[in-house]
Amino acid sequence: MEANTGTAPHEPVVTAASPQRALATEAVHAGRDDLAEIGLHAPPIDLSTTYPSRDSRAEAARIDAFAAEGALDDGPPVYARLGNPTVARFETALARLEGTESAVAFASGMAALTAVLLMRGAARLRHVVAVRPLYGCSDHLLTAGLVGTEVTWVDPEGIADAIRPETGLVMVETPANPTLAELDLGAVARACGTVPLLADNTFATPVLQRPAESGARLVLHSAT
Repeated sequence: MEANTGTAPHEPVVTAASPQRALATEAVHAGRDDLAEIGLHAPPIDLSTTYPSRDSRAEAARIDAFAAEGALDDGPPVYARLGNPTVARFETALARLEGTESAVAFASGMAALTAVLLMRGAARLRHVVAVRPLYGCSDHLLTAGLVGTEVTWVDPEGIADAIRPETGLVMVETPANPTLAELDLGAVARACGTVPLLADNTFATPVLQRPAESGARLVLHSAT
């Protein structure tokens, strides 16, 4: 679920897969594979907010399809809030580094987490099992129930027992902010069963840890 770049820092939530190249190679080249073709060494920063439409009916159909399916096709950009080339490069790079299928970037890490909670809530899966410590604002968002969530706080050993039919997410952060407490992500993922595990990987970064390889279904970063 998360990945974009632009003129300001963005933060992502992500879904799962595996890297095709060595991490050091991906860190340099991911999201930049077309630069040589267009004669550039550095990725350009696209400052456009809207883009030309040469066929208004076709563009309207693309936007309708986006509203129905949640993804634009591979045609030209439409509107910066839906994605632009700079953001798309960042999303590609983050997904490659994390070894995931895709990534979606938001203006802040909390926007990314809010989107995940709203999505699970829309599926009537509003119960969240979470392990402290979490980043303070993540803790506050869950505890306040502002996006319709109910949270059960547990130790890692209590995850399996806390899961209910309406549980839509298990959330952990490792290493945690600011205590650097660590969890065994593989063991946590096994305890989750079929419930998606969201791991905040901000402190470790993909250089030190790739939660998707341990069974996490979603990975969150605060890139700021």
